[in-house]
Amino acid sequence: MTTNALHNIAGSITAACFSTILGHPLDTIKVHQQTSAHNFKNPSSSLHVAKELCQGNVLRLFKGIGPPMANQIIMNTVMFSVFHKVKDVTSQSGMDNRSASLCSGLVSGLATACVSTPFDWFKIQAQLSLTQNQESSSGSLHTKTYARRTDVLSICKYLWHDTNQQMSKVIQTIYRGHIPNLAREGVFTMVYLGTYDLISSAVKEKRYQQSNQQQQHLPMQDVIMISSFTGACAWICNYPFDTIKSVMQSSKKKQGVGNSSLSIDAAIRSIYKSGGLTSFFRGMGPSTFRAMLVTSARMIAYEKTLQILGG
Repeated sequence: MTTNALHNIAGSITAACFSTILGHPLDTIKVHQQTSAHNFKNPSSSLHVAKELCQGNVLRLFKGIGPPMANQIIMNTVMFSVFHKVKDVTSQSGMDNRSASLCSGLVSGLATACVSTPFDWFKIQAQLSLTQNQESSSGSLHTKTYARRTDVLSICKYLWHDTNQQMSKVIQTIYRGHIPNLAREGVFTMVYLGTYDLISSAVKEKRYQQSNQQQQHLPMQDVIMISSFTGACAWICNYPFDTIKSVMQSSKKKQGVGNSSLSIDAAIRSIYKSGGLTSFFRGMGPSTFRAMLVTSARMIAYEKTLQILGG
């Protein structure tokens, strides 16, 4: 393994820890607004949802942080590694810089989706255990989760039992919502990393011309501004896909999780029925703020680690 690869892994781990700790509480609020709005008196208010979830203990907002922490460590490593590898290949093939950056971001996002889908399923099961179990009379959007099973081991045991110990059904269950998640991750990473790479390269080039000296790394204030902007734009673009994915992963048929799950069409119809087009963007406010916080923290930690290690 090369030195650059080791530096990339170290940067990815650091970025994952910082971004997950900062972003998970807001993600918990977002998931409840998307999937179980009927459990709250004022579901459109993120502050009211947060107060009802906390019940005097802010640590409740960190419930389910284990899977996303592990997910982010793996996903960041895959995301940055694949992005730089594809960027090198596309640049050497003669592709222009703009197309190469966006293409690299798209491929990187599709790769990370294969990792994030099952981790997101476990995370959502733990997060939704904060609210009381509710059953839909029609059974089409049954959001009953693994009651009081908030640790990964307990969820795994119950999942294995509930799918009749059939591995094919286990895989089918934890990869529920994978298609919208592919779109979600592809769009997000294409806009986030692709646009970040383009803007940061332009800023570096301008600084080179002004200072007449080579500069390998951007100042942290530039990293914060660029990553916050691209992260917010990416999240706004992919938010409807995220809502569909969350609803599919939180759904559960009355016959059991191992059976036929909520389809993409059914999820879209259910979301639209609950409040029209605006339902696809419910909770986007705190989520966009979270995206700016997480993406800037991720990039600061990543870039700073590379600077310290000389990457």
